[in-house]
Parts: sequence; C-alpha cells; structure tokens
Amino acid sequence: MRLKFVVLSIYFVISFSLATKVRAQVVENPDSLEQIEFEEEDEIEESTEFDSIVVNTDDKYWDFVRPRNFMFDTSFAPANLFYNGWDTITINPYRRDLRNMADTVKLILANYDDCSFHPPAIGDITSNFGFRRWGRRQKFHFGTDIRMEVGDPVYAAFEGVVRIAKRSADYGYVVVIRHNNGLETLYAHFSQLLAYPGQPVKGGNIIGLAGSTGRSTGPHLHFEVRFQGEKIDPASIIHFPSGSLLNDTFQIDKGCFKHLYEVKSAKLKATTPKYVKARKGDTIQKIANRYGLSPKKVSRLNGINSKTKLKSGRRIRLR
Repeated sequence: MRLKFVVLSIYFVISFSLATKVRAQVVENPDSLEQIEFEEEDEIEESTEFDSIVVNTDDKYWDFVRPRNFMFDTSFAPANLFYNGWDTITINPYRRDLRNMADTVKLILANYDDCSFHPPAIGDITSNFGFRRWGRRQKFHFGTDIRMEVGDPVYAAFEGVVRIAKRSADYGYVVVIRHNNGLETLYAHFSQLLAYPGQPVKGGNIIGLAGSTGRSTGPHLHFEVRFQGEKIDPASIIHFPSGSLLNDTFQIDKGCFKHLYEVKSAKLKATTPKYVKARKGDTIQKIANRYGLSPKKVSRLNGINSKTKLKSGRRIRLR
C-alpha cells in the first residue's frame, strides 16, 4: 500500500512538471498554437485545384467575415466572355489598350434577374473624373470621389463576385468587384473591409466602411468603373445626384477611352522639353524617336526634312 502511494506521488509530480513546462512555453509564445492552425490551413488550400486565397492575419476583418476554409472555384467567375483568368492580387492584370478597339460592346447594366443596381455611396461629389490640380501639377483623376464620414457604409454597385479585397499603398483598403454585366468596379480608402475575394455580392450589399487609408486627404470613397482594366468615367453610367443609372444598358466603344490620349499627351508634355540641341549625326527622325514623338510633327515644327542630318548644337523645337 505504501509502495503504491509512493508510485502515485511520483506520477503526479512528473505530470505537474510537464504541464507547467507546456504552459510556460505558451506564455513565452502565445501565438504558437494559432500559427500552427494557420499553417495547416495553408497546406489544405495549396493542395486544392482552386485559387488559394492568402489570408493576412493582421487584417482582423477576415476573422468574422470570411468563412473558415473558404475556397473559390474560378470556373464560377462572372463575365468570362470578356475576361481570362481570376487574379486576386493585381488590380489590373489585363493590360489591354482599348483606345482603338474595333468592336462595340453593349452591356446590360440592370434587369430584374441578376444585375440589380445600387449607388456605391450616399454623399456629395468632391472630385470628378478628369484632370485636376495635384500640388503644382495637373494629374488625371480616374474615378469619382464621394464625401463620407469614417464608418459610413459603402455598397456594391451591381451583382457579381469580389475579386480583390486587400490593402494597397495608394488606394488604402481597396475592393474590386467583377460584375455579371461585364464591368469591374473599384472602391478605395476604406477604414475597414467587410468583403473577401470570391465572395458573391448583390447590388446594395455592404462591402466596407468609409475611411481615409492610403493616399487620401480626408474621409471619402474613391469609386472607379472599369472594363477589361481600362477606366471609364463613372458619370457616363451613374447619375450621382439622384443615385440612379442613366440607362439600363451601356455601349462600350473606343470613344469611352479617348481620355487616355489626353493623359498620354499630358505625360509627354510634362517630360518633354520644348527645345533640345541636336547631337552629332542626329536627324529629326532620331530626335523624335528619342522622345517618343511623331517625326512628321517635329519636322513640320522646324521646317526640316525628317532624314536631313543636323549640325551638332542646332536648336530643335519639339512641341
């Protein structure tokens, strides 16, 4: 009996020591158990045929918005007629130049089935699509800014699926939704995200709370409308004072992207000097190519044939 008591005492002493050691390790590294759990989740996601969605555990909204072990089958991505691939990281992965698009595309923006519309936010317009002064220079603004208070709800404009929900250096907390109607919309400067990549949304679903994250001078929503990555003036689709669509359909052609010529021209003007001095062996054509200009236009400005060799040091006008 006495021997049995001694054995039991030794067993309890060893058990208590081991338990104390484990508790001490957890106190030293309280995130160790949580880290193991997330590593297991990552292994499960990487072994599937679906797009794995990288979860940043610093973004607390994931904890209560995104379902555990969520996976999105990219074959269910909307508007596959207009888009190839499903990128949850790059805002514009398409790299299309639509300035000279030959075709005209007619989109059904709203109907009673799967294209309901809701204004993205309620508030006054503080900045429209187009050139505006940014410090000492002109900068093209590719969206519509709506004044909001921090914490105000922001809504999905149409039905679709969230493609991006992340933090960006310029946009701050940003959401991009690809819609059933073929458009993509971008919402920027959230204080908090309430959406996750692969999440189906309807027009009017809350996707985040307004804020001033990223490159922002005050609380507002920066809202963009895009087709195949290129921006379209939101005011050509939405009448913001009333919060309604201008039309239930929208026609996309090269005229929607004529502003890109203005942007390119402004960039060239900002980076191209008005006059330069010719180098040895230069021609108008060589100088024009050096600055990305039209040789014909530079020839006309200077009254010289584009292939004529120029004397070194001759002053040539570029614009």
